[in-house]
Amino acid sequence: MERLILDKIDLNILTTLTRDCRASYSSIGSLIGLTSRSVKVRVKNMVRSRLIERFIVRVNPAAFGYRTAHILLRTNKGTTKDDIIQRVSQFGDLAFHVHHMGRTSMAALIINRSLNDNFIQSLNDCIKPATVSRISVSELPVSTDPSETDLRIIKCLLLSGARMEVSEIAEELGISEKTTKRRLDRMRERRLLDFSLQCDPAAMIGYVQFTIPIIAVKSHYRSIYERMYSEFQENILYSPSVIDPNDRLTFILFGENVFTADSVLAKVDSFEGVKMADIYILTKLQYYQDWIIREIDKRLLL
Repeated sequence: MERLILDKIDLNILTTLTRDCRASYSSIGSLIGLTSRSVKVRVKNMVRSRLIERFIVRVNPAAFGYRTAHILLRTNKGTTKDDIIQRVSQFGDLAFHVHHMGRTSMAALIINRSLNDNFIQSLNDCIKPATVSRISVSELPVSTDPSETDLRIIKCLLLSGARMEVSEIAEELGISEKTTKRRLDRMRERRLLDFSLQCDPAAMIGYVQFTIPIIAVKSHYRSIYERMYSEFQENILYSPSVIDPNDRLTFILFGENVFTADSVLAKVDSFEGVKMADIYILTKLQYYQDWIIREIDKRLLL
């Protein structure tokens, strides 16, 4: 497989697609001073090199009556990270999992029950000799339930690709382009879904990817979010989404080395309203969509 060396333009395209992977080639080109054709060629090169592994549709579990448990795990001798993630998946469907350098991983688990002592004890027993370092639950509310048309649009994007054109969705589902666009815009506004990327850290030659989870004072959530983009916009590969806790902000950024990552953490620690921030060097990121398709099919059959 061809190894791609990224330049400044590639990185600008990548960070733009991370915020919205449905952004058009022409809109990206107007931001960075390229033709849409040039942007398309560069995106195809990033896909071919497997730097961009997938364009992702992220769906809010609360729209289906679920919550998300974010579980920070620590492996011990005799266990592997993939083995522990597999054991965790016995307790619910995975939304995504992340491996860090060293012994830690994080799993986002879709659940429909409370995290009582019995649940946590069963989880701890199942993953021994690994341990749970931290666990938090999110349930980001949506202002309305998805309609049948919404569900069909989401499924179409999941199966055919998050960058599928509005005209293609409309033709596939037999609805108008106007209706398709209106429903997509409304689902985004109501925090039912958003769009991003799954990037391979190993393919980003010359850079390290690192995760910075932030516990924030709730009244400062928005200001911290805006400050992150003000300070680090050109380095952000993942920002808080519809599947993240509403009292925490998680960002994935890239830098030239671990010293850059450490300086970013130091600056984040200085932001007003940050109660705690940490840093993990990223080695693997994997999203899952089986649970969404299953829930959509269940509702479409009712």
